[in-house]
Amino acid sequence: MTVKIQKEIRFINECGCIVVEKDLAAAILWYQNRPTLSEKKIYMHGRYPAVSIGDVKIHVHRLLMQYWLGIKLPFNASVHHLNENKLDARKENLSIFINSAHNSNHNKGKVLDKEHKRKISEANKNRKGMKMKKKHNIPTYQLKDLLNFGFSINYIASLYKCNWSTIKSNIHENKELLEGE
Repeated sequence: MTVKIQKEIRFINECGCIVVEKDLAAAILWYQNRPTLSEKKIYMHGRYPAVSIGDVKIHVHRLLMQYWLGIKLPFNASVHHLNENKLDARKENLSIFINSAHNSNHNKGKVLDKEHKRKISEANKNRKGMKMKKKHNIPTYQLKDLLNFGFSINYIASLYKCNWSTIKSNIHENKELLEGE
Protein backbone atom coordinates (compact mmCIF):
# COMPACT_ATOMS: atom_id res chain seq x y z
CA MET A 1 0.00 0.00 0.00
CA THR A 2 1.53 3.31 -1.08
CA VAL A 3 0.69 6.39 0.97
CA LYS A 4 0.67 9.56 -1.16
CA ILE A 5 -0.65 12.13 1.33
CA GLN A 6 0.55 12.13 4.92
CA LYS A 7 -2.24 12.03 7.48
CA GLU A 8 -1.69 12.76 11.15
CA ILE A 9 0.06 9.79 12.77
CA ARG A 10 -1.78 8.19 15.70
CA PHE A 11 0.07 5.92 18.08
CA ILE A 12 -1.02 2.71 19.77
CA ASN A 13 1.21 2.70 22.83
CA GLU A 14 1.32 -0.97 23.84
CA CYS A 15 4.14 -0.61 26.36
CA GLY A 16 3.35 2.62 28.21
CA CYS A 17 6.23 4.57 26.68
CA ILE A 18 6.46 8.18 27.92
CA VAL A 19 6.96 10.19 24.75
CA VAL A 20 5.88 13.42 23.09
CA GLU A 21 3.91 11.92 20.20
CA LYS A 22 4.28 15.04 18.05
CA ASP A 23 8.10 14.70 18.22
CA LEU A 24 7.93 10.97 17.52
CA ALA A 25 5.71 11.50 14.46
CA ALA A 26 8.13 14.15 13.13
CA ALA A 27 11.09 11.83 13.80
CA ILE A 28 9.46 8.97 11.89
CA LEU A 29 8.81 11.20 8.88
CA TRP A 30 12.37 12.58 9.08
CA TYR A 31 13.85 9.08 9.24
CA GLN A 32 11.67 7.63 6.49
CA ASN A 33 11.75 10.77 4.31
CA ARG A 34 8.35 9.96 2.79
CA PRO A 35 4.72 9.58 3.93
CA THR A 36 3.87 6.69 6.24
CA LEU A 37 0.80 4.91 7.58
CA SER A 38 -1.39 6.99 9.86
CA GLU A 39 -1.34 4.39 12.66
CA LYS A 40 1.87 3.28 14.35
CA LYS A 41 2.44 0.89 17.25
CA ILE A 42 4.92 1.55 20.01
CA TYR A 43 5.96 -1.86 21.35
CA MET A 44 8.75 -3.43 23.37
CA HIS A 45 11.67 -4.64 21.27
CA GLY A 46 14.22 -6.18 23.60
CA ARG A 47 14.20 -4.02 26.71
CA TYR A 48 13.24 -0.72 25.04
CA PRO A 49 10.16 0.77 23.33
CA ALA A 50 10.42 0.68 19.53
CA VAL A 51 8.53 1.51 16.35
CA SER A 52 8.71 -0.07 12.92
CA ILE A 53 9.62 2.14 9.99
CA GLY A 54 9.25 0.08 6.86
CA ASP A 55 11.06 -3.16 7.65
CA VAL A 56 13.33 -1.54 10.27
CA LYS A 57 12.67 -1.76 14.01
CA ILE A 58 14.18 1.21 15.80
CA HIS A 59 14.19 2.10 19.47
CA VAL A 60 12.15 5.22 20.20
CA HIS A 61 14.83 6.94 22.32
CA ARG A 62 17.50 6.44 19.65
CA LEU A 63 15.19 7.60 16.83
CA LEU A 64 14.26 10.76 18.74
CA MET A 65 17.87 11.63 19.57
CA GLN A 66 18.85 11.22 15.91
CA TYR A 67 15.96 13.47 14.89
CA TRP A 68 16.81 16.17 17.44
CA LEU A 69 20.48 16.16 16.39
CA GLY A 70 19.65 15.89 12.69
CA ILE A 71 22.10 13.02 12.08
CA LYS A 72 22.13 9.23 12.06
CA LEU A 73 24.02 8.19 15.19
CA PRO A 74 27.15 6.10 14.71
CA PHE A 75 27.24 2.56 16.09
CA ASN A 76 29.54 3.54 18.97
CA ALA A 77 27.06 6.12 20.36
CA SER A 78 24.55 5.26 23.07
CA VAL A 79 21.47 7.19 24.15
CA HIS A 80 21.26 7.19 27.94
CA HIS A 81 18.10 7.53 30.06
CA LEU A 82 19.06 9.95 32.84
CA ASN A 83 16.36 8.75 35.25
CA GLU A 84 17.11 5.06 34.43
CA ASN A 85 13.49 4.57 33.24
CA LYS A 86 13.76 2.86 29.84
CA LEU A 87 10.16 3.79 29.02
CA ASP A 88 10.81 7.53 29.43
CA ALA A 89 11.80 8.95 26.01
CA ARG A 90 11.27 12.64 26.74
CA LYS A 91 13.96 15.06 25.55
CA GLU A 92 14.94 16.15 29.06
CA ASN A 93 15.55 12.52 30.07
CA LEU A 94 17.91 11.57 27.22
CA SER A 95 21.59 12.24 26.68
CA ILE A 96 24.20 10.84 24.34
CA PHE A 97 27.38 8.98 25.35
CA ILE A 98 30.15 7.06 23.63
CA ASN A 99 29.55 3.34 24.39
CA SER A 100 32.61 2.88 26.61
CA ALA A 101 31.68 5.86 28.81
CA HIS A 102 28.06 4.74 28.89
CA ASN A 103 28.97 1.21 29.98
CA SER A 104 31.40 2.39 32.66
CA ASN A 105 28.71 4.76 33.98
CA HIS A 106 26.29 1.84 34.37
CA ASN A 107 28.92 -0.45 35.91
CA LYS A 108 30.30 2.08 38.41
CA GLY A 109 30.49 0.55 41.89
CA LYS A 110 29.56 -2.98 40.77
CA VAL A 111 31.73 -5.82 42.03
CA LEU A 112 31.76 -8.99 39.97
CA ASP A 113 32.51 -12.36 41.53
CA LYS A 114 35.07 -14.72 39.97
CA GLU A 115 32.41 -16.92 38.35
CA HIS A 116 30.76 -13.94 36.65
CA LYS A 117 34.14 -12.69 35.38
CA ARG A 118 34.89 -16.18 34.04
CA LYS A 119 31.58 -16.24 32.16
CA ILE A 120 32.26 -12.81 30.65
CA SER A 121 35.72 -13.94 29.57
CA GLU A 122 34.30 -17.12 28.00
CA ALA A 123 31.60 -15.16 26.18
CA ASN A 124 34.21 -12.73 24.83
CA LYS A 125 36.35 -15.62 23.56
CA ASN A 126 33.35 -17.03 21.69
CA ARG A 127 32.46 -13.73 20.00
CA LYS A 128 32.78 -13.77 16.26
CA GLY A 129 35.91 -12.00 15.10
CA MET A 130 37.27 -11.57 18.61
CA LYS A 131 40.86 -12.66 19.11
CA MET A 132 42.03 -13.10 22.66
CA LYS A 133 45.72 -12.43 23.14
CA LYS A 134 47.60 -15.40 24.44
CA LYS A 135 49.98 -14.56 27.26
CA HIS A 136 53.56 -15.49 26.34
CA ASN A 137 55.82 -15.96 29.30
CA ILE A 138 59.25 -15.73 27.72
CA PRO A 139 62.06 -16.07 30.25
CA THR A 140 64.24 -12.98 30.29
CA TYR A 141 67.48 -14.98 30.23
CA GLN A 142 66.42 -16.83 27.07
CA LEU A 143 65.40 -13.61 25.36
CA LYS A 144 68.72 -12.00 26.37
CA ASP A 145 70.71 -14.96 24.97
CA LEU A 146 68.82 -14.93 21.66
CA LEU A 147 69.35 -11.18 21.26
CA ASN A 148 73.08 -11.54 22.14
CA PHE A 149 73.41 -14.23 19.45
CA GLY A 150 72.14 -11.63 16.99
CA PHE A 151 68.70 -13.12 16.23
CA SER A 152 66.12 -10.67 14.92
CA ILE A 153 62.93 -9.85 16.79
CA ASN A 154 60.90 -11.44 13.97
CA TYR A 155 62.91 -14.68 14.20
CA ILE A 156 62.50 -14.80 18.01
CA ALA A 157 58.75 -14.19 17.58
CA SER A 158 58.52 -17.13 15.15
CA LEU A 159 60.33 -19.37 17.69
CA TYR A 160 57.80 -18.53 20.41
CA LYS A 161 54.87 -18.48 17.97
CA CYS A 162 53.85 -14.95 18.86
CA ASN A 163 53.69 -11.52 17.26
CA TRP A 164 56.88 -9.43 16.99
CA SER A 165 55.20 -6.75 19.14
CA THR A 166 55.09 -9.25 22.04
CA ILE A 167 58.87 -9.64 21.87
CA LYS A 168 59.34 -5.90 21.55
CA SER A 169 57.18 -5.23 24.64
CA ASN A 170 59.11 -7.89 26.62
CA ILE A 171 62.35 -6.13 25.70
CA HIS A 172 60.99 -2.76 26.81
CA GLU A 173 59.66 -4.19 30.07
CA ASN A 174 63.12 -5.45 31.05
CA LYS A 175 65.72 -2.70 31.46
CA GLU A 176 68.64 -5.15 31.22
CA LEU A 177 67.54 -6.08 27.69
CA LEU A 178 67.25 -2.43 26.65
CA GLU A 179 70.93 -1.87 27.42
CA GLY A 180 71.89 -4.56 24.89
CA GLU A 181 69.93 -2.88 22.06
